[in-house]
Formats: sequence, C-alpha cells, structure tokens
Amino acid sequence: MRIKIIGLSLLLLVLSLLVLINNAFAIPGQINRNINAIMHDVDRMATEDPSKAMSSNPYTYIEGNANYRNIVNLGSSALPVLVDMIKNSKENGLREYILAIAVEEIAKVDLKGDNFGWSNAKEFVRAWNKHLKSVPDSVNNITSSEQSNEAKVEALVKLGTPAIPFILDRIEQGRIELAPALGTLLKGNNKVDFNADLVENYTEWARMNRTKFDDLRNIVMTVNN
Repeated sequence: MRIKIIGLSLLLLVLSLLVLINNAFAIPGQINRNINAIMHDVDRMATEDPSKAMSSNPYTYIEGNANYRNIVNLGSSALPVLVDMIKNSKENGLREYILAIAVEEIAKVDLKGDNFGWSNAKEFVRAWNKHLKSVPDSVNNITSSEQSNEAKVEALVKLGTPAIPFILDRIEQGRIELAPALGTLLKGNNKVDFNADLVENYTEWARMNRTKFDDLRNIVMTVNN
C-alpha cells in the first residue's frame, strides 16, 4: 500500500512538472504566433491603406485586433516573457512597442502617465523595472499614510496588478478597508473571480487566495533582489 502511495505521488509530481514545462514553452509560442500575425496585418495595411501605414501611433495597429487581445488574455503569466522578448530583441521598433503596450494593459499600469516616461520599448523595460522596484515600498507607504481610505485605494490601483500580492498581505493582516482595490485590479482576471459583494471575510479570502498570485510576487521580488 505504501509503495502504491509513493508511486502515485511520484506520478502526480511528474505530471505537475510536465504541465509547468508545457506552459513555459506554450506562452512564448502563443505570443510569437500572435505578434507575427499582428505584424503581418501591419504589412497588409501598408499595402491596402498607405495612410494607416504612415501612422506614428502604434495604438492604431492594435485597435480591435484579435491577435493583440490573445496576447493580453494570457494574463500575468505572460509578463516576464513579454519583457524578456523586448529586452532580448535586437530591434526597438513597432513589434517591441506593441509588446510593451501589452505589458501595460495586462499589468493595468500607465507608466507614461506616472512620471516614469518611455518613448520606445527599450525605455519601457527600464521604466517597468523601476516601477517593480518601487511596488513593495509604495504599498507600505500608501497603507501607512494619513490619507483617506478612498485615496489609499486609488493610489494602490495605480500601482497595477504587481501590487496585488502585497495588498493581500495587508488585508490578511486585517486591513479590509483596502479590499476595494482588489475589485478594480482583479476585474477580468482569469485566475480568480473576486466579487466584493459575495466575500464574507476579506481576511480569510486573502489567506486562501494569496498563493494564486505568487507569480506576480515573484516578478516583483526578482527585480528587488
């Protein structure tokens, strides 16, 4: 009986590792397929509508684009892959810029508007890393400030989804007045459905769900180490 249990445990471990390995390869593949399709559309646009091809606004090329939406829908697991693709690319053009836009949308941040400033994808990577480094201290400073609860929530939301695990830490410690920030940051999240009206105990919810955001915590802490 003991041998069977050990065998079953090993089988589950192997299956879990296979899933992780598959996901590690699947996300870059999905991103590449979709960004290649976007760039193909850009080339087609240049032929069919030269006025669009001359547009200096990268957002023109992703408006209503299903392939761009596919990238964004990959969620937070795609963030480190997207950033690495930009960082490791020899180019610094439209392709990389669109990947940077996707990072901002997934993370629900506006680094241009938050005084980090970036005008191309390589600059975005520097702004992104600077933002990630600031997240733990920013959450601490905001939550310990004398601001109103509404102002605290607004400031936390501006930090984007990378702040979620650190907000959960505070809620788990009893700071339930911060819970509305989760409602905004988790909207559209494909990992967990957060409905403030249905949660009876925010502290318990934070404790039960905190590990679902370990990927975001790791993204932040990797930059801070």
